Amino acid sequence: MQVMFVDDESRVLSGIERAVMMQESDWECRFANSGHEALMMLEELPADVVVSDMRMPFMDGAELLTQVRNRWPATIRIILSGYSEPSATLRMVDVAHRFVAKPCDSSTLLTMVASALALRDMFQDPAVVGAVGRTSRLPAAPKVFSEVCRQLANPGSDIRQIAELIGSDPALSAKIMQLANSAYFARGTLIHDIGNAITHLGLEQVKLLVLASQVFADAKTDPYVDRLQRSALLASTLAARISGHQGLEPTAALLAKIALLIPELRQADIEEVTVLGETSLQAAVSAYLLALWGLPMDIVEAVARHMQPSLSADKDFGATGTVHVAVALANHGVLDLDYLEKTGVLNKLPQWQNMLAHTQENLDD
Repeated sequence: MQVMFVDDESRVLSGIERAVMMQESDWECRFANSGHEALMMLEELPADVVVSDMRMPFMDGAELLTQVRNRWPATIRIILSGYSEPSATLRMVDVAHRFVAKPCDSSTLLTMVASALALRDMFQDPAVVGAVGRTSRLPAAPKVFSEVCRQLANPGSDIRQIAELIGSDPALSAKIMQLANSAYFARGTLIHDIGNAITHLGLEQVKLLVLASQVFADAKTDPYVDRLQRSALLASTLAARISGHQGLEPTAALLAKIALLIPELRQADIEEVTVLGETSLQAAVSAYLLALWGLPMDIVEAVARHMQPSLSADKDFGATGTVHVAVALANHGVLDLDYLEKTGVLNKLPQWQNMLAHTQENLDD
């Protein structure tokens, strides 16, 4: 695996190099003192992961990773920054998959690189890897996006209303969850619920992210995006009712089909293809995108297995089973009745179907 570290401070690179030498790995590591040097080295041999400092002269980390995204979209991009300026945060969010606050312990950084490299092994299809790697923006549902912007612009808005609105849209929720769970903001805390994510980031940071036109794709009228948002909200609300709480299950159900917001993958009928004979490509790509963005792995696992819950490591009816039922019912999909029977919950299906009907009525009001 090819890994590149970029920093204009030689002592920082030397420290990372020493840490790499002390661990057992098959990484081929290269070190560059500037963005221009990194690009020249990448032209000779692309990297699986590029880790760049943000603050460098002539070409900063965001500009470097923008070029990496455009030229080598399959490369996983990690940025380190001590910046607190809003404009710098926005530029990082638009080009990096993961964000790390400086100063950063070398072992922590290498653990993140190792997890990123493990993700790169999930897919061998360069078209899929490239499409997901290139994705830093997803289209929000136009009506939801407009209402969120209106609420954020109103000084008297209630944070709970804003959280509820953002939590109804997969694209907005995924981006907020990405930032809230980053090492830049989270400081080791895993966040599973959009309300907690907004509280953790602070309303001003959320406002900056949402209102910045470059963070999200233009909210153009797209009936498909609207339909996906409505079915995702229905699945999320149903998952909350089935599980009896907010957090993991509702969030995973909301994000389960997020790969379908990537236009080039949506056009490829990815619902029908399988990866490694284990799960549908749609579920796997959704999980890959969320993992790439650094969301908690229990959310990623529930998304990855939601179409075939029997493959989950958890053999009880837990988060994966809840997400499976909620997403299948919300999308008129096929339920794994054998799985429901084996986990002892098949008798609850009529109750869940009634929940679905009531949930649809409430959301339509």
